[in-house]
Amino acid sequence: MTQTRDNTAVVGLLLVFTGAILWGTAGPASQFLYDGTDTSPMAVALLRIALAAPLLLLVAAPALRRHWQDLWSRAGTVLIGGICIALYQTFYFQAVAVSGVTLATLTALCPVPVLVALLARVVLGERERPIPWVGIIAASAGTLLLVGTPETSAPVSQLALGAALGLMASLAFSGIALTGRALGDTVPPLAVTAAFFTVGAVALSPVVLAVPQGLVAAFHSAWMVAFLVLVPTVVAYSLFYSGVGRTPAAITGVLIVAEPLTAATLGWALFDERLSAMQLAGAALLCTAMIKAALER
Repeated sequence: MTQTRDNTAVVGLLLVFTGAILWGTAGPASQFLYDGTDTSPMAVALLRIALAAPLLLLVAAPALRRHWQDLWSRAGTVLIGGICIALYQTFYFQAVAVSGVTLATLTALCPVPVLVALLARVVLGERERPIPWVGIIAASAGTLLLVGTPETSAPVSQLALGAALGLMASLAFSGIALTGRALGDTVPPLAVTAAFFTVGAVALSPVVLAVPQGLVAAFHSAWMVAFLVLVPTVVAYSLFYSGVGRTPAAITGVLIVAEPLTAATLGWALFDERLSAMQLAGAALLCTAMIKAALER
């Protein structure tokens, strides 16, 4: 029996870790689209969520059939979560276009656990959670080091804009996390994700379809669109949520750091995105803030 539990835990850990690594390929995939086509960040955001939504609905269909009434009874929460999905994708892919994969991903993802803890206390009134001052200071210092000590010739103003967009994405992702947690007591997480993606696609469609040229341009690299939809989205979410129930929450929180680290590694290897020594220190501070907040949940 113990051996079976150990095997289950190892499988869960591998599923979570693999899912996080695959999530980290989304930013590089979008950068390939920007380099090879005339698409726009909003078009990339819509393509990811609109094309992934039906596939996620298919994968999550058994859970959705069992829990559709739970989702319908909390439609307002689902709506907020879906809008946050649309905002996160839009801000994140815009940040990649402005400042590159590495800075965008670090500023979009690493502050999330800190923001979730802060918002849970301030907005939801969870007073048993202390204000994560150490995480706030570490994340703030890390962001300043990333922006203010560049290795590249990019102007600081451009990096600051990218960081601001990344932080807006982080705030939107925190909204996804909080609404997902509110639904998670009754609805499996993959079903929640499928519902959020569907609402997000509907919310973002009118804005992007008003200027459809970006959508058309993206399909000049159709294979990369397919990769973005399948690998860091449908496959990654499916693997992650298949493993998360078998893995302790604290370990899951640490393993998620694989996402920004994967993106940063690919940014360096594929796009020659180099970080100065001070920027590396900033990245380390951001990852430390992420891990510390995850361990304190």
